[in-house]
Amino acid sequence: MNKRNGLKLTLVAGLLVAGQSAVASECCPADITGDGMVNTEELLGVLAEWGPCQHPDHCPADIDQSGAVGVDDLLAVLSGWGMCHDHDHGEYMDLTEWGDFHGSNGNSHDHEMVGGRTAITTEAMVAYNNLRAFLDLPALTYEDVGQWAFDEALTNNSQAWGTDLQGVGLWYAMQGAKVGWITDEGYDPQILADIQRTARTVCDPVKMEAEVMDMVRQFGIDGYADYLEQNGMVDTFINTLKMEPHYGGWMHGRCHGFLSIEGVAINHDINHLTVLNWAQTLPFYNDTFDWPQWDALDVSDSGVIEYYQSMVILGDPVGDNM
Repeated sequence: MNKRNGLKLTLVAGLLVAGQSAVASECCPADITGDGMVNTEELLGVLAEWGPCQHPDHCPADIDQSGAVGVDDLLAVLSGWGMCHDHDHGEYMDLTEWGDFHGSNGNSHDHEMVGGRTAITTEAMVAYNNLRAFLDLPALTYEDVGQWAFDEALTNNSQAWGTDLQGVGLWYAMQGAKVGWITDEGYDPQILADIQRTARTVCDPVKMEAEVMDMVRQFGIDGYADYLEQNGMVDTFINTLKMEPHYGGWMHGRCHGFLSIEGVAINHDINHLTVLNWAQTLPFYNDTFDWPQWDALDVSDSGVIEYYQSMVILGDPVGDNM
């Protein structure tokens, strides 16, 4: 069985779990409902299950896993009250300050930003230019990348207006930074599920960083992992991996291009490489995190990685790049 058909079978099998609701994260154990928040629902859940667990294998309100729901579980809910993830972007700007297009896609609102998925911010541009610097290429601006995307027909509109160049440029820079470091020989779509899931869901930051960087060493351009570590760039790289491509609606509102890829898909389909299923175990998922982006699965691995490498060097999306 070739790798492409193997991926298809894996994705089909993944449909059995892709539509299930998120479960409580190890990084936010009091989030019983898995919606990224600890609130009244968790409080009521603890009160409803108070006492010895009737079904020890399925007792979500037993947060401390003691075999019973009691005061310690109630205190865990109270101490974890609120959003599970810090939404402070620090010095970086949120993509939606250049506009948002929630009407073009439903999976870009706060209640879908769970499981460690984060907003797209200008930190992604820093990660992008770090990769370019490693390749001995000069830094680019949002406008540089945005104009390239418009010139290559990777956008909804043929001409930019308003803040389109900035927003589109940041979005494609994020995608390039997520994927463009992988070698032609090392590329496999599953890498993008494994590394993003690790960055988003492994709670211990030391363990998470070690696992992420191990993957960079295994699949990435020789020396890139060392370069990130020696120059203090690891956090920015990892923060970019966490970003959800659907955030703010730009993926569909502005970056939905129709460029033909190998005659079997369009570039928008390939953009779905970094969109994961709900459980974050599989790549190339669609807008509801429920189904594979089928057409993208017919594109060769070489066609996919060259497409993402073109974002890094502003090359030909259907040509040879890195």
